[in-house]
Amino acid sequence: MTSQHGITPIPTDFPHVYAFEITDKLDAEGMRQMGDILNAAFDRHPGKINILLRFKDFEASDAAVGTNLSAMKAQFGSLTNVNRYATVGAPPAAETMIEVMNHVIPVDAKTFSSEEERDAWAFVNVGQDQAT
Repeated sequence: MTSQHGITPIPTDFPHVYAFEITDKLDAEGMRQMGDILNAAFDRHPGKINILLRFKDFEASDAAVGTNLSAMKAQFGSLTNVNRYATVGAPPAAETMIEVMNHVIPVDAKTFSSEEERDAWAFVNVGQDQAT
């Protein structure tokens, strides 16, 4: 998978942690690819997984951001299989979505600035025994 569709998997240190870089090129195919990876992860892991999304090159003026964030919200309907969910450098609309979702579904979701990326990794890199 390349960033051609706006999604690139990021290597992680733990098998229950999934991370993706999301660019302003995000499209429906990129969302489908990420959904396929996460759905396979839900099937493969008996416990919950942790997810980190690192946004790159997103600007508040990006016309597609709203559409992509709506698609992302629908794609993450299976968040009951997620323990921790972090965004890094998300546009304001995504931060708001995460804050709302944190109160609606049973997931520990946090937003981090680009400068706080190290903290975001520490947040999602808890052991799987703690992620269930």
